[in-house]
Amino acid sequence: MAAPPKNSASSGNDPGLRGRLEQFGLATVLTFLDLERRSGELLVLDPDDKVGRLWLRGGRVVCARLHGSRRVNRAAIYELLSWGRGRFAFTQTPPPSIADEVGAPTTLLLVEAARRADEAASPASA
Repeated sequence: MAAPPKNSASSGNDPGLRGRLEQFGLATVLTFLDLERRSGELLVLDPDDKVGRLWLRGGRVVCARLHGSRRVNRAAIYELLSWGRGRFAFTQTPPPSIADEVGAPTTLLLVEAARRADEAASPASA
């Protein structure tokens, strides 16, 4: 497994898209980046100082990490999509040369995350 690219913030690139998850949820941000076929790094911070990073190539998430957690790729994406509060910042960079570790289109990830949220919210049937 290839290591994710270094933090692009150190390269002097300023985030081109940033905001609060309370205003634009991560699903909305990922949909926008997918439609625009953007490549770069999406940094997500929650109020408890948890940090998530997603790397996109052509709008598709190819790698995701949740710092301080064993959750990577799809598991990390699903947790990040559950965050309702926090901040995000997207820095556009050339497409990362890492392998696609996620292996799923953005739409599939969003549908699966919604299904998981619905299951978690529904009362267990006896």
